[in-house]
Amino acid sequence: MKDVVIVIPSLEPSEKLLTLLSSIRNLQPELPIVTVNDGSPSMYDKVFKKVENAYKSKVLVHRFNMGKGTALKTAFRYILNYIPEAKYIVTIDSDGQHNYSDMMHCIQSAKQHPGSLVLGTRNFDNNVPLRSKLGNVLTRNIFHLTTGINITDTQTGLRVIPRRFIDSLLKVKGDRFEYEMNMLVEAKKRNWKIYSQPISTIYIEDNASSHFRAIRDSIAIYWIFIKYLLSSVTSFLVDVAAYAILIRLLAHISLSSIMAASVLARAISSIFNYYVNRELVFTQRTKHSFFKYFGLVICQITASALLVYLLHLLLPVISTVFLKIAVDSLLFFLSFYIQKNYVFKGEKL
Repeated sequence: MKDVVIVIPSLEPSEKLLTLLSSIRNLQPELPIVTVNDGSPSMYDKVFKKVENAYKSKVLVHRFNMGKGTALKTAFRYILNYIPEAKYIVTIDSDGQHNYSDMMHCIQSAKQHPGSLVLGTRNFDNNVPLRSKLGNVLTRNIFHLTTGINITDTQTGLRVIPRRFIDSLLKVKGDRFEYEMNMLVEAKKRNWKIYSQPISTIYIEDNASSHFRAIRDSIAIYWIFIKYLLSSVTSFLVDVAAYAILIRLLAHISLSSIMAASVLARAISSIFNYYVNRELVFTQRTKHSFFKYFGLVICQITASALLVYLLHLLLPVISTVFLKIAVDSLLFFLSFYIQKNYVFKGEKL
């Protein structure tokens, strides 16, 4: 397979890395392999010397730990410069979660689906550690909600990437585990096909060898969602405060007064929200985003006002302020999905 190159980012590797390399070399003695030593302490130098000498892998070294995303980018740059024959880049983890057989199945899928990003996706059944299972369920559902991409295993490290994607992927933000999620977002933005290849689900010693930092890396992965939440909460408070003041000034509650208060309150908060989302959350100055955004706002205002009025008729004893909070909380998720996938989707200006 002269058109394939293997990339293995590694930090403080165990014997699992050598086992993986041995299984590859037994059946693919000439397959190019690039291993990245991502700042491992000097006590691991003997392991990487064996990786280089016994298993004929090119070892690229980071003097300090720079993260999985940076390690992948280092390998990508090396391949672009020194392995021109490689048409497919296979990324695979060094902690024993992937095996030779699954790697080959992913390579075959890539050749059967040219132009696709192939993901080796695990089945998170009852044999998976609870921490990993819950983390995957949370991540894939948030990812589906916010991007529209429905993938069962968003954090898989076993991927086959066509060479022509690499230039674009080198520009994707992310130094650590969040880079792999950002890679999927980039694929959606550029309309690259994503193909899922089922693979074995392997967890050794409850995945103790993983270098995933639960809090810091989770924040990095969910950062766009956190920014949107903060932006939305702030705008939501501005909107509710403005509505409460306006509805008190209008005094008489009717459909027209609710509609007027809703329109004026949303005009104030939506201008704030548009610029925050454009500049800080999605960072996309896409064509016609202003008109798309305010078209969404008009639809949302209308839906909010009608629903609040109908609920007021059914529940007249409850303040319309609280009814508005309940209605707009439901519309929050729909609005995020539409903004992410339609309003701010596309190439930057």
